[in-house]
Amino acid sequence: MCDTVRSVVDRQRIPSMRPPLRDPSQTARHTVEHRLARCLDGPPDLQGRGDDSRALLRTTQDRLEAGIASQDPDALLDVHRSLYAVYETLLGHPLAPAARHERSAWFNVFRAMCEDALLEADLASLEGSLPSAVEAGRPHYLRQWFLTASQQRSPLDRAVEDHLEHKATLKEMTRFIQADGYLNYRFFDALVLAQTHFMEGVKQEIGHHLWDECGAGDDSAAHTVQFTQALRRLGTSLPLLPPWEDWRPYAGFNLYFMLGTNRRHHLKALGSLAMPELFDVDRDDIVVRGLQRLGLDPHDGFPFFVNHVSGDAEHGPEWLSHVVTPVVRHDPAAGMELAQGAALRMLAMRRYNEFLAGLLNVEPVQAVTGWT
Repeated sequence: MCDTVRSVVDRQRIPSMRPPLRDPSQTARHTVEHRLARCLDGPPDLQGRGDDSRALLRTTQDRLEAGIASQDPDALLDVHRSLYAVYETLLGHPLAPAARHERSAWFNVFRAMCEDALLEADLASLEGSLPSAVEAGRPHYLRQWFLTASQQRSPLDRAVEDHLEHKATLKEMTRFIQADGYLNYRFFDALVLAQTHFMEGVKQEIGHHLWDECGAGDDSAAHTVQFTQALRRLGTSLPLLPPWEDWRPYAGFNLYFMLGTNRRHHLKALGSLAMPELFDVDRDDIVVRGLQRLGLDPHDGFPFFVNHVSGDAEHGPEWLSHVVTPVVRHDPAAGMELAQGAALRMLAMRRYNEFLAGLLNVEPVQAVTGWT
């Protein structure tokens, strides 16, 4: 019995006791990461009056201005990597020392500074791609808008997908799957955060989705376990710190938790979660074909991708029928919030593809994202 219990526990991913940040000795003093690590390692400062917490907020303001106004990629990476660590603190090991800071004034001011500035900049860049308020308030119109938006692909999006299907080497495919792992392991948590009550039907739909994520009660079929199988089949794993020396994958990860941990963004979170259910079907199918081209059997170690091809084909229409449409029918003003969340997720997807293009050595294609 003990061996059986141990084998089940050994397959679980337990959060680290350490925040996913480099040691302050390895970072420059002028960075947000350096200041945040000092705060998380330090004693509680509930009022936010300590030297470290005040220095963190000053540095954060400076780096946000450099990242947003000047499009400084190093500043954006610094901010997003630090925000990622904060969300991991909220979702991480409950006995971790960093968890004692979650109610500290500096912790929440830091979040608000980053979230408000980054969200404002992204929404400003999306104004031309959103429906009007009147259009967004029409359930059937918004449903079709979701379907149309989810299928739009830029030349760079198509180049990345073509590379995965027809050109990627085994080493590149491994890099792609490893880079994807951090969000796939946290997607369950993003769903849980969105399940807080708005409509009973929404809770029911997300509950159904969570049941699928858990493997419908079969531990070996849980999506996180299946993803671990894919990593092991490729002879790799996930390190504590993501291998992302680029701000864009962090931004896509952070969007889920920026929306999911703020009640005022609940409807945006629902819209953001609906989009991957609509566009990931094609991506997963492309990965399956890419694995087959490389001589790998998708059914031997890669059920995560095989099962998502059929599973998301069902989830996408279900999200539209049981989440998006009923919410707008109940409250037409919610439509714009849902559309904004969806457009933010599509922007994050395109930024992630820009990151992948560099990671996978895709032939250069002009990028189309950014801020105006």
